[in-house]
Amino acid sequence: MKKFIKSKITAALLCTFIITLLLAGCTQSKKSNTGKNSGNQEKDYDYTGFEDYTEDSLGITLKLPSKYLNNETIIPGKYEIMFGDISQLGKDTPKSETDPTEHMDLFYMPQKGEYCLFRILAYPSDKWDNWMNSGKKATDITGSSVSEEISRKDGTVYIYDQPTVDTSTLDSKNKASYEEIVKMLPAIRASIKAKASTMGDLGTFSTKDLNGKAVDNSIFSGHKLTMINIWATFCRPCIKELPDLQKMSENMPEGTQLLSIVGDADDDKLLKLAQQILKDKGVSYTNIIPDKPLKQYLDKNMVAYPTTLFVDSSGKIVGEPIIGERDMSVYKEILNERLAQVGP
Repeated sequence: MKKFIKSKITAALLCTFIITLLLAGCTQSKKSNTGKNSGNQEKDYDYTGFEDYTEDSLGITLKLPSKYLNNETIIPGKYEIMFGDISQLGKDTPKSETDPTEHMDLFYMPQKGEYCLFRILAYPSDKWDNWMNSGKKATDITGSSVSEEISRKDGTVYIYDQPTVDTSTLDSKNKASYEEIVKMLPAIRASIKAKASTMGDLGTFSTKDLNGKAVDNSIFSGHKLTMINIWATFCRPCIKELPDLQKMSENMPEGTQLLSIVGDADDDKLLKLAQQILKDKGVSYTNIIPDKPLKQYLDKNMVAYPTTLFVDSSGKIVGEPIIGERDMSVYKEILNERLAQVGP
């Protein structure tokens, strides 16, 4: 599994990304390895001493214990993974071919060692369903003892996954702390929810595309819906999905179009790099260079690359933004949903 980004949250920023008392009243929930929700809810637990935590790029919120976050004994980590086709499961293919598009891990980090307490995995729901309907179990793909579906949103299924941990290297004190945290996992799992994402309307802009052609808000007129993929030259998941976006742009539903904004194209060096990337990936659809108003908009609204927006003919946002890489089948499903929202 190839790590792209791992964000460690410090004590000063504990309540911002994917959580001094211990949860004494938690009871162990019944675990499932079938991929189905075990049914426990927040109301079943006491969250005294927990903090709300938001993972914007994965689109989830949850509660995590303050005591262990504040001393950095447990640390959220974010990984962005290149998505592979899970239909290849069981065939002679690398494990990376069955990895999810993206996921969050919660690590227990004593002085020696690093243990993953649980993961939240995100898969395209159609691929996940096809795989589950084949008669396999969720644990077959995750390789863990506990894996269960927790929610769905915008063509994505979220899986709670709890790996088996070898604690043989822990001393008695750290082992006691670890076991105490593990008892909290049912409560943490019950607190995980899909988060609504919002971004403001694009506003007025007048700029150029990467070919030097003038572009302004009138680019949206004449189209019921425009899909806008916002990417950056440093973002590998962004670059990976460009060829698929090109194919999608060539077969858009009537009254729709696809274009992009290169979020970091703010100097000649990056402009040339963006042009080279698009050439290498065979991309011909419009890629917009942000002018000052667009750059200010991105700085204010963006939480991660890539982000995909849908706007109507006047440039008004339609539905929620899609944060992070998605399979093309998911993009197409969401495009049709947003098109239905616009109406005739």
